[in-house]
Amino acid sequence: MKHFLIATHGELSQAFIETVELIAGKQTNVSYFGMTKLKSGDMAKEELKDILSTKKEGEHFIVLTDVFGGSVTNLCTELLLEMDDFDIITGLNLPMILTMILAGEEKSVADTIAEGISAAQNGIIHINNLLKSQKGSMSDDFTIKD
Repeated sequence: MKHFLIATHGELSQAFIETVELIAGKQTNVSYFGMTKLKSGDMAKEELKDILSTKKEGEHFIVLTDVFGGSVTNLCTELLLEMDDFDIITGLNLPMILTMILAGEEKSVADTIAEGISAAQNGIIHINNLLKSQKGSMSDDFTIKD
């Protein structure tokens, strides 16, 4: 079973979970961590370690972080070097999370991660350029094609 840990700066992780549940319904395989000004690096690392230590038999954690090189990702990376039993993906966004959570248990961890990264990358589109490429304008009926 896959378990997702959304780990971000501030309250972003909680907002992501609330948004995912608005779209996809209640999720029981998701935890979150938020780095705040009140937490020292040591406190944050211990909190993350406690969450990751709740892993059940046959469960695999996929940690989704917000910023490569940020303190949250760095703390998770330190824990990965110590524990070596979960995956970290950085640069999370809503298409990534939804794709991964809705992938289901029949998909492997590797396939789930690959599809999540692809969804994140494919979801970045400069709409102005897309409209120009389709020779559209604001006065047209508003239809965007993939």
